[in-house]
Amino acid sequence: MPQQPVLIVGAGLSGLSIAYELQQRQIPYLVMEAADHAGGVLKSLQIDGFELDAGPNSLAASPEMFAYLQQLGLGDKILMAAAASKNRFLVRNHTLHAVSPHPLKIIGSKYLSRASKWKLFTERFRTSVPPAGEESVSDFVTRRFNKEIADYVFDPVLSGIYAGNPDRLSIGEVLPMLPRWEKEYGSITKGLMKEKGAMGGRKIISLKGGNAELAKALLDKLQTPVKFNSAVNTIQSTASGYEVGYIENGTLSIQEFSRIILTTPSYSTANMIAPLDLSLAGILQAVEYPEMGVFHLGYDAKAIGNPVDGFGFLVPNRENLHFLGAICNAAIFPEKAPEGKVLFTVFTGGARLQHYLQAGDPAVLRQQILSELSQILHISAAPVMQHFTILKKAIPQLNVGYSHLRTAVEQFEQTWPGIHIAGNYVEGVAVPALIQYAGQLADKISKN
Repeated sequence: MPQQPVLIVGAGLSGLSIAYELQQRQIPYLVMEAADHAGGVLKSLQIDGFELDAGPNSLAASPEMFAYLQQLGLGDKILMAAAASKNRFLVRNHTLHAVSPHPLKIIGSKYLSRASKWKLFTERFRTSVPPAGEESVSDFVTRRFNKEIADYVFDPVLSGIYAGNPDRLSIGEVLPMLPRWEKEYGSITKGLMKEKGAMGGRKIISLKGGNAELAKALLDKLQTPVKFNSAVNTIQSTASGYEVGYIENGTLSIQEFSRIILTTPSYSTANMIAPLDLSLAGILQAVEYPEMGVFHLGYDAKAIGNPVDGFGFLVPNRENLHFLGAICNAAIFPEKAPEGKVLFTVFTGGARLQHYLQAGDPAVLRQQILSELSQILHISAAPVMQHFTILKKAIPQLNVGYSHLRTAVEQFEQTWPGIHIAGNYVEGVAVPALIQYAGQLADKISKN
């Protein structure tokens, strides 16, 4: 009797990479996607010679990532970041401040007050008893350092990664090395010095044509076509696996699978597993996915009076601006803009600022962002290219209490062996984390 295939629900990067890894191990599979296209958050487009990414703008460089891209036939599309990519900036009083990738070197900058620099310098000599339960990033950093460091360092950095609110984000989820250092070394700065490089600068790459080329390459490599416009409706356990009911182009079909891997966002996964575990479904539905806006702006280079020679800059919430930060794409990947032009990717919304997207006029918001950006960068002319994308449900928020989700997922997978819950809310939002997990899961399935 032929082996029943593994069903992968979702054709985002997580689903495609898992399918590819199963194929490499000669395990039959089928990918179902409710939409009419693949790629998930990887969205790229070209406008007037500018290359835009609405999803991840760069990928962390590593020998494993280079090997993976070569394997997919993308070796000739790899773009290496310019040396300026290591330069990072933070905004205070509408002014750019250069900050070192190494957190302790901020002591030598003018960005923080003397009191906060003293808190950084003396942190290793202070003891502080952590609370019994989970701590938010703000609570942890305020306890170990002070409120200014929480508001002006950690707030913008985590806005840049998660578009999150440090008052709610769990320190153990988003920066797990910090509570570990406190436990092992009694100090964050001691841990940072002993484990040099843990929070330092990282090398990055991108792809010609945009980072959606990664999803396209995976899709091209799959020998089993993806079933688009196919939404999973029911999951029932059988003696040999699971029977899945799905609606394909309006028609209900039923098929049996040996295993099921759910790579969809938590709110979609919740609907599918509710008949099996109503409690977990409720936990998954509660995961916060704030709305975000991605504003791409192209300018003549000569119009930028205060050019940013670096990766970009981040804005603390206390600055009361209408955006979270900006990536200076053309400074790190000159190929992303025509000659003589510069490209910025500006982010708004997220857990802190989504009310601007939900309550106001988008045209007014865009004009406010343009005005604030012009003040910071001393811009003397209007943009030559504008493109605004709204992501209704963007990045999952790993807020305090998230450990309960992980425990509930583990219990579910034990109760329903053969169903795996995956996706960026489980594996992490970074692209390499999704790819690494795909290989690990494929190995686990292969052994069984």
